[in-house]
Amino acid sequence: MYLLTLPEYRIEDFFDEMLDGRHDNHKNKFFKTRLLSIKPFLQDAQNDYRILGENKLLHTLTEHNTISIPTNAELGDLVPRIISATEMEKVYSNFLVDNPYSNKIGRTVYDSILSNTYYNLCPYCSHREVKTVDHYLPKTKFVSFAITPENLLPCCSDCNKDKLDDYNLNEDKMLIHPYFDDISNQDWLKCKVVDNTWPITFSYDVSDAIVDLVLKSRINYQFKLLNLSKLYADNATREFNKRVKSLVKEYISNPSNKAKDFISDNLVSYQSENPNSWQTKMFEALKNSSWFIETALPQLQSNYRKFDSQLTCRS
Repeated sequence: MYLLTLPEYRIEDFFDEMLDGRHDNHKNKFFKTRLLSIKPFLQDAQNDYRILGENKLLHTLTEHNTISIPTNAELGDLVPRIISATEMEKVYSNFLVDNPYSNKIGRTVYDSILSNTYYNLCPYCSHREVKTVDHYLPKTKFVSFAITPENLLPCCSDCNKDKLDDYNLNEDKMLIHPYFDDISNQDWLKCKVVDNTWPITFSYDVSDAIVDLVLKSRINYQFKLLNLSKLYADNATREFNKRVKSLVKEYISNPSNKAKDFISDNLVSYQSENPNSWQTKMFEALKNSSWFIETALPQLQSNYRKFDSQLTCRS
């Protein structure tokens, strides 16, 4: 969960060019003509979205699956005066996403959204690689925002799959919005070492240090929806396994220090990069666990030898 810069493009930057060369005839119910007639409406909707997002009011929006063409638009009698969710999905999929090798403006906009990340990390989970674009508010339920850049977020395939079209207009269950919700100053993630468990195991949860109850509820909702507790715990267990030899070496070289310098150095390193990363919280948990420092650390080498031998026998 981290803050992204706002999208590079706005609808007025690409809409007309995106429609260049598109079919416009009786067969497709004069689709291009109808789309051009709602351009001002889409721009207004985009502006409203940004204002509501900046003021944490996106939960006040109302579902809508059609767009009515303004009554002052001069259209022929045979031209429908409505655009459906299915048609706007087509605009997104065929005109914006297009294909990876397209040199059209739609794909340029899409690629700019995909690349608007921190080291290509998914802003929903802050761990996996970005592969796709997600609609923060689903395009089938909020058709006016189907191609609104502020509603389009880079994300990993797993988060996109877990989220699907999940959304909630209750203020305390809105997902953290990567364009508008900066939680970098919040100590929102906590981790602990599970005592008396071998191999060393970690558990993750949302921190009790969050004072804002609405924010805490939103983070909790996202944490559970995307199964971040298991993701972070699994990664921490694997990461710890890679560090066992180094920890044992540090402990043997200076038993009285109990590898505290090694743990603290790693903690400071990760903390300077991201105070709420699962790595930061893993080393914080090790540092704060009296069971690990006093009981597990002296037994680390012998217990992990047993664990390795068990794995070898099973294979």
